[in-house]
Amino acid sequence: MEIQASSLFSILRQTACLSLACNATAMLLLIGSTRSGLAETVTLILSNGDKIKGTLIKSESNELTTVINHPSLGRLEIQANSLKPKPKRKRWTGSFSAGVTGSNTDRDYDLDSTSQLITQYKDEVNLLTFKANTEYDISRNEDQKERSTDTNQGQIDLRYSYTFSGKLSAYASNTYEYDMLNQVGKNNLINSIGLGYDLIKTDTTTLNLSAGPSAQSIWGGPGCNADQYCGNTYAASSARIGFDWVPNNYFNLSLSNQFTGSYVDGVSPSNNFSGTIKIYPFGDKKLFTSLNGQLIYNALTSPQIDNSFSLQFGTQLF
Repeated sequence: MEIQASSLFSILRQTACLSLACNATAMLLLIGSTRSGLAETVTLILSNGDKIKGTLIKSESNELTTVINHPSLGRLEIQANSLKPKPKRKRWTGSFSAGVTGSNTDRDYDLDSTSQLITQYKDEVNLLTFKANTEYDISRNEDQKERSTDTNQGQIDLRYSYTFSGKLSAYASNTYEYDMLNQVGKNNLINSIGLGYDLIKTDTTTLNLSAGPSAQSIWGGPGCNADQYCGNTYAASSARIGFDWVPNNYFNLSLSNQFTGSYVDGVSPSNNFSGTIKIYPFGDKKLFTSLNGQLIYNALTSPQIDNSFSLQFGTQLF
């Protein structure tokens, strides 16, 4: 593939500008929606099993003492040895979910299937995440002799981040998207490295902003050879904002938006917004129902817009 890039100074300058511009609105919205979460309400479990709920006073709390403001008792200082030890978090987690819908009338039928696999490793400084999702839809009308494929697409996302200290981290990511029905750009690959920062980081809420240089490759499709941009790799800049909220054992909200600007024909933008709501009906983090949505725009493919939504049922693997 032919490599096309601007000068190093121009790339670095445009990287900073794109990173700030593409995430400013999303960041302000998310910070505004979670501002009330900064006064964090916690539930402490004492060694005898009793529970105390109040507002955490972070400025006065440390590893030995937790200070809360109780709605009835006022300010309370609770020693660490008076609390029930927290269970150790698993470093490896994984889940799989899938959904199938179908319809049939006379000689017409339609069958749609979706699936998602998520695996994660997390310790004090390392975070490795692998996500893969697929969607496949076939149908046949009464006047058709053969069935037709209406949807055949998916995404694989591999991301590693290392936390230096506190909220600053470095990351490396690979995002591969495919849509086998695209006329131009069946395949889209974005490789990126850069820095990240946790704007909010609590036991229940994480808001992370990251940005850095990247490379975007576009290839495949019956119209690729005739397209001046398809079949090439371009220097680019990427910025991502991720939001995770786990308020209890019954609910989980994850949102992610990645913007990439490739330096071709000025700047050619692409954007991938995805969101997942998980409901754990039994509160044991095993079986769940998930509502998934993905909105994709890519100026270098045809068609440029690809949106999908799905309802899935899944289970935690480990």
